[in-house]
Amino acid sequence: MKYLLALLALIFSLAPATAAPAELAKAQKKIPMKASAWELNGNKAAFITHLGVPTLHIDDVGQDATGSNIITIKDLAFANGTIEYDAALADNTRFTSIHFRRKNAANSEHLYLRANAVDDPNVNSAVQYAAVLNGVNIWDLSNEYQSNATLRADGWNHIKLVVRDGQLLAYINDMTRPALYVPMMDGDWTSGSVGFDGNVYLANITVTPDATPGLAAGKGIDPVHNDARYLRNWQVTTPLDLPRGTEPTALPEEGTAWSAISAERLGMVNLSRKFGATPRGRRRMVWLKTTITAKEALQRQLDFGFSDEVYVYLNGKPLYVDKNLFGTPGMKTPRGRCSIENSRISLPLSAGENELLIGLTNFFFGWGIVARLDDGGGLLY
Repeated sequence: MKYLLALLALIFSLAPATAAPAELAKAQKKIPMKASAWELNGNKAAFITHLGVPTLHIDDVGQDATGSNIITIKDLAFANGTIEYDAALADNTRFTSIHFRRKNAANSEHLYLRANAVDDPNVNSAVQYAAVLNGVNIWDLSNEYQSNATLRADGWNHIKLVVRDGQLLAYINDMTRPALYVPMMDGDWTSGSVGFDGNVYLANITVTPDATPGLAAGKGIDPVHNDARYLRNWQVTTPLDLPRGTEPTALPEEGTAWSAISAERLGMVNLSRKFGATPRGRRRMVWLKTTITAKEALQRQLDFGFSDEVYVYLNGKPLYVDKNLFGTPGMKTPRGRCSIENSRISLPLSAGENELLIGLTNFFFGWGIVARLDDGGGLLY
């Protein structure tokens, strides 16, 4: 996060002036706290007065944030601009989310607060950006897009989002310093609706199109852009079911169909984007492969992140088997997310071409890998 904030300082210095305040005030839209302004989509909601302010109370009834169980503002298409609102937590709030540029029920940009961060101002998971892609909330592929914030259990929390092209600034209570900067959001669309989920009280919602203070046009800079050690180019099979409690019994056969897939921001190979959600109760598996060519036999280390279970082979020989299952005693650092911090593997490379083959399962939220060599010298990949 410190690296991202350093990038943000650079972008602040490059950002052009926005429209005059009077023009922006004229364009600002205040969202009424009445049913006629909202699509409730069958969700539990009530328009009340809370803490002396007209309020919308929504209740997720304990459901996860999937992108489908949300209420949306009517007749609002949002692309670039600023969204501000107040949120008051309920006694049983777990998360409270805003979805923006919501393309449909399966695809939205998504930022949320974790209520368990109240009174814990330095826990690095109070606020998180995690896109919903093809029906998957990829929070566990987005560890670098979370940060700390000072959340209030009582009273209003003021949230401000500034969105421009591929970038996001999120301010939580402190309007002088962003709590979170996202240089490269994951959505590959540019506009959509705005909606909310969680068990929360919402008030004072405003949307100001094209007000993007502090952000230059375009995407930001990928923090690992300059790092040539990442394995970015892979081939992948189509997913097949692998029943729970079983293990793969054979490697891919001759004639198996493969397609190319490349790493995205932060070196992440995002299988959720390509293959969408694994149906609830099922477990799917793919194989990925890449070739590392060495001038001579040598030993390298591979920093490796994965979600959910992994089977690694080098030149046809088993090398590493592991699981990264959130909420279990064996989940990897950091707390079951797919991260370059998950594990380190020794790679005994032979002179010439070496095939790195990885079997990867999915049954829980995001699906992906990230892989980085300790040294790319003397190698082609």
